[in-house]
Amino acid sequence: MKRTVCLFLAVLLLVTLFAGCRGKKPSVPASTGAPDTTPATRSTEPATRSTEPEETRPAETHEPDPTETAPEPVPMNPTPADPSMPGPDNPIPVDPDPTKPDPVQSDPTEPDPSLSAVTPMLFSVTDEKGREMFLFGTIHAGDERMGEAMDCVAPCVDICDALAVEFDIVAYEQDYQAQLRDMQQFVLTDGTTIEDHMPADLYQRAYDLLKDAKLFPSMMKSYNLAMWAQLVEQAAMMTTCDLDFENGMDRRLINYCCGKGIEVLDVESAEFQYGLLTSFPDELNLLLIKETLDNLDTYGETMNDLFEVWTRGDYDEILAFLEQEDEDETEGYTEEELALIEDYNDKMLTQRNLGMRDRALGWMEEGRTVFFAVGAAHLVGEDGLVELLREAGCTVEQVDWSADFLENAA
Repeated sequence: MKRTVCLFLAVLLLVTLFAGCRGKKPSVPASTGAPDTTPATRSTEPATRSTEPEETRPAETHEPDPTETAPEPVPMNPTPADPSMPGPDNPIPVDPDPTKPDPVQSDPTEPDPSLSAVTPMLFSVTDEKGREMFLFGTIHAGDERMGEAMDCVAPCVDICDALAVEFDIVAYEQDYQAQLRDMQQFVLTDGTTIEDHMPADLYQRAYDLLKDAKLFPSMMKSYNLAMWAQLVEQAAMMTTCDLDFENGMDRRLINYCCGKGIEVLDVESAEFQYGLLTSFPDELNLLLIKETLDNLDTYGETMNDLFEVWTRGDYDEILAFLEQEDEDETEGYTEEELALIEDYNDKMLTQRNLGMRDRALGWMEEGRTVFFAVGAAHLVGEDGLVELLREAGCTVEQVDWSADFLENAA
């Protein structure tokens, strides 16, 4: 089962709906070479969300766990000390010892040498009539190197008339009516709670993990297994790996285009993706929850490794990584469980890829030059977008970052 492709798939349920429930201050994205300014017609400021139950909750309420504590507010920066006055932040200068060599000062503008350079996977696509687009494989969490990734692709984005993402998470975060509508799909309406749908030991393990991630599990008891499978996945990411959803490539691209006045198009929609999540049977969601919890000791390392593979942008390496994880994670399952996994992968990847291909071809037929950015797992393999577009008659070539590609593209 491709559980490690959660970073590559665009089901961003918790990224959008629970961004405000984290127990840490969101990191500030590194510079992309252009300010993430907000146009007058659209706000990209993060929405403030209440941690109280929404209106979509059933009439029955559950008291919050008294041992849970909400994140403390981030204090405002203190007033800087008077630079002319000595103090803790401005000690009295001391003349250096002339007998000692000057200390080597690190350059804060130099990249961390322990981190590899970023050359993300980007393709140029040309149809039979010479119409062009870019195809980019994104990842939904990252580290400070995402600024470097944005710098790589920004010149290509600039020559396009639109950015296409699986759905615009920045706009969605501001659309509370849509969030309330979509959350209805995850609410238990039969009077039961999540505890009635999970074995007691599995529920306790999931509860403890969510509590560690400060996702307020006592307030989530009226949500179904589809929601809890996503909650557990999110909590595992937050507690075991070094990546940050605020540094996701999708968010970077959307904010960049908002600042540049470039139109943002939806390939799918939040409603479609959430409907897909709730279409899977309880048995599948229980399997996903158990698998995540059983692999917590290696989860963070695997996700960090996956991100490193993404930064190198090597098509064959990405495909090999995903295929190996798929092979490893299906060992020891029953025939019934393997059938559930196969159906999951078919709907989450194969079928969605067909719809994505059609959207890409449709925009090309309209004469639009689109920067088409979807999860990298959708690009690779025999059922991936690269091969699907080639089968449709397009020429698909990977950008060679070592070549003078951008000058020719312009």
